Formats: sequence, structure tokens, C-alpha cells
Amino acid sequence: FRSKQWYQRRVAITAGHILYSGKSVEINNTDAEGRLVLGDGVAYARKDLNADIVLDMCTLTGAQGITTGQHHAAVLTNNEKWESCAVKAGLSSGDMVFPIVYAPEVHFSEFKSSVADMKNSVANRSNAQCSCAGLFIGAHLFDDYFKPSPIVWIHVDMAYPVHIGERATGWGPALLLTLFGRYSTSSLLSDIAPVLPADQASKRAKHEEMC
Repeated sequence: FRSKQWYQRRVAITAGHILYSGKSVEINNTDAEGRLVLGDGVAYARKDLNADIVLDMCTLTGAQGITTGQHHAAVLTNNEKWESCAVKAGLSSGDMVFPIVYAPEVHFSEFKSSVADMKNSVANRSNAQCSCAGLFIGAHLFDDYFKPSPIVWIHVDMAYPVHIGERATGWGPALLLTLFGRYSTSSLLSDIAPVLPADQASKRAKHEEMC
């Protein structure tokens, strides 16, 4: 005989998940599983690597193709300067990106759950789904979207640019190498890289002096 409390606990375990961020997730869509791994990844970057810039890149949503099309990946970020840098790096490298709406104050409520910190899929699929999917990942990087954070977060959804028909395009590495080219010892990458925001550049210079 099993008690009612045992069954309640069992349901909570099988229907939900605690991510590395410490936040609980109600699984309302088993096809939205990749974002759970990405949530753990960005939390690891913050907790274990102490990263001040976190970029996640993934083929996350079919909505990306509707939002920015076949040739531009979607970029979602909490920093306007880095958003501009990502766009410039895309134009220089050919791996192009286009900004999507970053508005957690109106979109994150799509994940509201009565039994966990959040659900893993939106309530309304017509409400900026590409942005919302990215916000789920960012929620495991930041303690609270509504408090200032020194961490720069860049999310790139590249679901459509990575393929043409049945062929892969190799989209992605050129964007990263160009965007972060100024951190490289390669003069070529440094020359084509966008000028980074002054606060991050100065922080990097200070780190290099210490090394």
C-alpha cells in the first residue's frame, strides 16, 4: 500500500525537473527538452567558470525561421552594445544574425507554473515564441530578470541557417571567431572583429595584465 503523499511526491519527480541553477521546471512539453540542457549549461558557465560573457548557440525553435528567416539567425541579448557587435560580426563573417525582442517583463510570464518556478514551454505559441524560448535559457543564468546583472548574455537561435535542404551549411564558427576576434592572437581575426564594448574590453585588458 502506498500513501497519498508518496504518490504526490512521485508525480512531482516524474513531471518536473530541478536544473543546475536550482530552479524547478514543470515539464509541459517533452519536445522542448534541449532547453533544459542549455539551462544547465549557462548555469555551469556562471557558477563554475565565473564567466562574465555567456553565449549559447543552438537550433532551438522552428519559430526562428518565421522570425528572422533562412539566412539570419536570431540573436537575443540583455546588452544592446553586444547586440550591435553580434550584428556587425555577422555581416563581416557571412554568418548573419538579426536581433529579436528582449522583453522578459512581458514575455517570461508565458512560463508561469502553479507547481514549479517555471514550465518548459510557452502558454501562447503566437506570443514571440522565439524570444520566449531564449528567455527560458537565460532564466537559469540570472537569479532574477528584473535585477541588474554584470553578466552579458547572448543567445543565438540558428535553427534555419544551419541547413539548406538536406545539406548542412557549417553556419556558426565564423560568427564566433569574428565576434570574439579581439580576444585572439590572430591579427586577421582581430582586424575583422567589431569593436567591443569598452567596459568588457577594459576588463579583459586588466585580466591580461594580471596574467
